[in-house]
Amino acid sequence: MGSTLVLISLMLSLSIAVIFPEMKYSQTNSSSKTVEFDYMVNKQRKGFLILGLLAVITFFTSIQTLSVGIFVIHLLIDLVFGIYAYASFQVRASLIQMQKISSIDKVPEFDEYEYVKQAV
Repeated sequence: MGSTLVLISLMLSLSIAVIFPEMKYSQTNSSSKTVEFDYMVNKQRKGFLILGLLAVITFFTSIQTLSVGIFVIHLLIDLVFGIYAYASFQVRASLIQMQKISSIDKVPEFDEYEYVKQAV
């Protein structure tokens, strides 16, 4: 009974680690997304799925067999999952920021000069 609760808690924590940032980035402006961005996101989601399933399987196996070695492998997979999730969301956030910055219309030079004159 205890291992089942721990397994459910693990699956919830892995899901929360991915679902909340996914919801945040999916609510961003979809018009600025490109085919390359969608491809990258799909590859990241496949990575989340694979690493998450490996983490759950190794945890369940280590609990059922009481194997310390498999549990150490599980901890390493959790570490890789955390680093992968952090890095992928940082890359995604920076790409969204770059797209937003590049989509801003430039102010003509004359208006920039007027702004500088007004500031001085």
